Amino acid sequence: MQTSLLDRDHSHCRKTSLPPRIRSPGPSRAWSPHRLCSVVLLLASGCATGSYRYGRFHPKEPEGVAHERVVVQRGKPHKVLDKLGWLAGLPERVFTLNPKASNHDVSPETAEKLQTYLEENDLGDVLVAVNDYDPKGQWQRLRENDRINPFWRYSVGTLTWLGYTLFPYRIVGGDEYNPFTNCLNVTSDVPALVLAEAAYAKDIHSQALPGLYGTMNTLPVLSLVRQVRATSDVLGYTRLNQDWSGEKEAYHVLYAHVGSTTFEPASHFVPVVGPFMSVGGALVGHATGRTVTAILEPGRKQASEAEGSDQPAGGKVAGKSSAPSGPSEAPKEGEVIPAGFEEPRSPH
Repeated sequence: MQTSLLDRDHSHCRKTSLPPRIRSPGPSRAWSPHRLCSVVLLLASGCATGSYRYGRFHPKEPEGVAHERVVVQRGKPHKVLDKLGWLAGLPERVFTLNPKASNHDVSPETAEKLQTYLEENDLGDVLVAVNDYDPKGQWQRLRENDRINPFWRYSVGTLTWLGYTLFPYRIVGGDEYNPFTNCLNVTSDVPALVLAEAAYAKDIHSQALPGLYGTMNTLPVLSLVRQVRATSDVLGYTRLNQDWSGEKEAYHVLYAHVGSTTFEPASHFVPVVGPFMSVGGALVGHATGRTVTAILEPGRKQASEAEGSDQPAGGKVAGKSSAPSGPSEAPKEGEVIPAGFEEPRSPH
């Protein structure tokens, strides 16, 4: 009996003795910044794999499409201002590794691509301001923008107008759609960058509360959502139009933007290394975008060559129809789905 008690005591000691400490991967290791950025970038590309949906915001127009041309307002050349703007746009060119970002020299080809996107997505009411500075005109557009609730127009909208007035794009550079003035300011000769802002205009037009949504997108972290949605839209649009060069540019440039935006909020609270976090995010975006294009490029080129050999001369470009061929057919990949309020067309 005594031996049994001793054995039990020794057994108890063995059970209570501490085992060798094994360090399990914590949340910080499982969700490192680089992994988080990669997940965000994959979401941006993954959302574009389905059918592309064109914007339809004027259902009372013929066939639900407004046929008005997009107005492009260009600023006059000015040697001093243009040189200052080129210098101010240097960080943007470094971040995107693209010499045409914020170069204040937008080519007619880039402007035409932007116009085509806006018109095809029924965004003819958006003003495109290319390297322009017009505070008076912007204030008038702010007052007349009935799409936005007056509370948001004269509060947040006024602040954005003051920012535009004090820090004009003509000098500081950048490409940005302002939902409160319904104006897209352009200073870059990079189609992917300006199309992403046009995609944001499409996103704003599709919202039931555009003023609140636009205000939320000015806040840290929340602005990442609109970046991902815009990137996804541009990728879907270029794929639908079989524009591999545009899709490739979007991967290279927009992924860097999304990567830097992912780390931007945290960079304000981390000492010393904080300012470098956005740069690190941009590098992750560049690496991810170039990896994706390296994987996709052989297949895209083969498909383009095969379709080019099968397509008859003067044939219609695939994906330009605005509705499936029949009401009973399921939409195929790359096929355009009409908006919810757009009545399906009867087949002829």
